[in-house]
Amino acid sequence: MPVPITAQLEFIHSIPPDLAGMLESPCHSLGTPRPELAGCKVRVKGTTPIYVIDRCGYRRLVPFPFTFMNLFKDASVFEGLLVSSTVSDIAEGRALDENSILVRGISSETIYLLDSGTKRPISSRRIMDKYDFDERAVVVVPQVLIDAVPQGELWE
Repeated sequence: MPVPITAQLEFIHSIPPDLAGMLESPCHSLGTPRPELAGCKVRVKGTTPIYVIDRCGYRRLVPFPFTFMNLFKDASVFEGLLVSSTVSDIAEGRALDENSILVRGISSETIYLLDSGTKRPISSRRIMDKYDFDERAVVVVPQVLIDAVPQGELWE
């Protein structure tokens, strides 16, 4: 039996404001953010998951192998990968979506990280290099498709 809309609204309004913000934020977890490591790929010693450190300093799980291959240069999995037991002390943010890709419109030079139904503009060539994003992996689509996707925060 469907839940009445009033019950759904009551539930939503019962969520404390701070918790509601945490549910929406891409950057939330216990631990310490490390923004100075933005762009690094890291792995907790003795484990296989690979994370990328975002601009806020949170480690974000990169689903392997497809998402990793859709975004990063092949060699970046081995070059510059920080492997340490202290990686687990870095606050963990929301994982990248399994279907995350780099995309741009056919009539634009702006490249976006398409993640969780949101396009995040990549601000410059320097940022592409900082994160080891693979320009050869950018999917070029009709501009109307890019324009239809909600825009998120700048990926820097």
